[in-house]
Amino acid sequence: MIQEFYEKINGNYEVALSRMQNDERIKKYLNFFLMDESYKQLADAMELNNCEEAFKGAHTLKGVCQNMAFTALSTVVEQITEELRAKEFEKAKETFPIVTKEYQKVIDAIHEII
Repeated sequence: MIQEFYEKINGNYEVALSRMQNDERIKKYLNFFLMDESYKQLADAMELNNCEEAFKGAHTLKGVCQNMAFTALSTVVEQITEELRAKEFEKAKETFPIVTKEYQKVIDAIHEII
């Protein structure tokens, strides 16, 4: 079930399993991901054109995604993080809808298995 979740979101189940040791612990951290506020911080800051706050949210979200081995989401969040770090806000605005799409895919998939 957890392995299928990772396949659905283009994540890396083997990496997640090696970090968290078993499916039950992965499930626990999936619940924590649902409560994480970093995407909301990024989204709110993007709406307010606040590059600094958007960077903070993106950077935090990137770390969470990397730790959870959400490969597809992590990749696009890393891209927007670097755009915001470089103060390339217009580029980040173009990337943000892709982040949102991948983020929503993960959220929907978590809800399906929990």
